Amino acid sequence: MYMKKINNFLTNLQVVKFSAIAAIIIWICGVITALLIGLLDPAGPSYDPAGYNPVINYISDLGNQDLTPMPIIINWAMMNTGLLLIPVSLHMRKSLIGDESKVLRKVLANASVVCMIIAMVGLFFTGVISEDVGEVWDNIFPIGYPWHDLVADFAFTSLLIAGVLISTQCILYRDILEEKIGISNPKRVRIIYVINSWILTPIFFYMFYTVPYLWYTDHFWTFLPWWQWAPLWEWLLMISLSFWLISAGVLTIKQINRELAK
Repeated sequence: MYMKKINNFLTNLQVVKFSAIAAIIIWICGVITALLIGLLDPAGPSYDPAGYNPVINYISDLGNQDLTPMPIIINWAMMNTGLLLIPVSLHMRKSLIGDESKVLRKVLANASVVCMIIAMVGLFFTGVISEDVGEVWDNIFPIGYPWHDLVADFAFTSLLIAGVLISTQCILYRDILEEKIGISNPKRVRIIYVINSWILTPIFFYMFYTVPYLWYTDHFWTFLPWWQWAPLWEWLLMISLSFWLISAGVLTIKQINRELAK
């Protein structure tokens, strides 16, 4: 009974709509603000003349007190965005599963929601176990792999899979965009989703996880060609994942407004 009340609250249309709007605003503003602070404070708290540079610094470096005076901003954005998108993830199942769904469609819809939940939990803990906190955890609870990188890997991988699954369903089941959401030009949306989720995101993901994993302290830009700079690929991966997450949030808001207007 208690779990049912929680589920009813999280899937309430007004709650989902508020969560989607808040998540979009917090994520966009959080990333831009954290980036601007890192860029406009060139010396950084550690007095590194290079400061923060998105071409040679990872996204998580925005949560590193050695490179920015306010690491809490990106960490706060990750934690809150992860929590706020859980109701949105649960609501997606209603749109994806349809009214009279076959077994395959139910499996795909449920798999998408599971991947989204895992991704949001991973995003939340990526903010909790920031680079600074991760260093402490690595010393207290050593597992042979950085804790911060572990939770970030869960977020990236799950978001990639969820994006591919949801984009695939938008193509296979035309009622999702046309009837459920009410898109006037669904073909354009499908093309954009295919290019982003099927092509760009997997390329960025592959490059990020296969090029040398080096830090700015290694001065890798002095001996590696630009296409082997891991931070660059991580930023491109984050942008592509953010694009489909934000677009999914916008479509969710549109679909909810349509339901509330009935």
